[in-house]
Amino acid sequence: MRRHSQQVSHEDQAAQTIAALTASRRAIVDAYEVERHRIERDLHDGTQQYLVAAAMMIGEARLSATVASDPELAERLSEAQAAIQRGLDALRVTVRGIHPQILTEQGLAAALADVAEAAATQVRIVCPNPLPAIPEGVLATAYFFACEAIANAAKHAPRAEVSVLLTADELLRVSVVDSGPGGARFAAGHGLAGMRERLAAVGGELTISSPMGGPTQVLASIPLLLQRGEPGVTL
Repeated sequence: MRRHSQQVSHEDQAAQTIAALTASRRAIVDAYEVERHRIERDLHDGTQQYLVAAAMMIGEARLSATVASDPELAERLSEAQAAIQRGLDALRVTVRGIHPQILTEQGLAAALADVAEAAATQVRIVCPNPLPAIPEGVLATAYFFACEAIANAAKHAPRAEVSVLLTADELLRVSVVDSGPGGARFAAGHGLAGMRERLAAVGGELTISSPMGGPTQVLASIPLLLQRGEPGVTL
């Protein structure tokens, strides 16, 4: 009886340790998401609105009789308005990159399909089975990992085809494979090393296979960070 009690006690302690570790890692990604949302809101409601207001004021100034009678001033104001519009366009791209709305509304596969359409190389997104409900921070980690891996492939193997495979069991796995020449390695200050460090912060792992001649595969394995009782994969 004592041995059974000790076994149950050890199991309880292990479960408590796992739960505490999961909660700690989830707090990290949740805090990151809160900060990302704050930055997005500040840019959208602050900086963007100031630029919109400036563009409107210049537009009104261009309609004045004074400007109409001064071609050089009119041209300068037109250039200034165009510059502000370019700034607004760049800011909107930045805001979408900080927190892509499609990721929250439609999920990881749809968000990456959106990235694939705009990619410099041919990118195919494969998600054989629907992904389970996943905490937002884990989704964001997977999304930005895939975006960086796609960008790296375009940079180092610009003519290579890229495929992204999304699967989940107790882990969310994001596999990015390119048909380039291979030879990618971990190195200090290298993009792959940075990926590994960011994944490690949430308990994830990065593995790489890149023989000379290719193909190159970078694989992120990310814990779902679900607490006991939260739904995972439905079989």
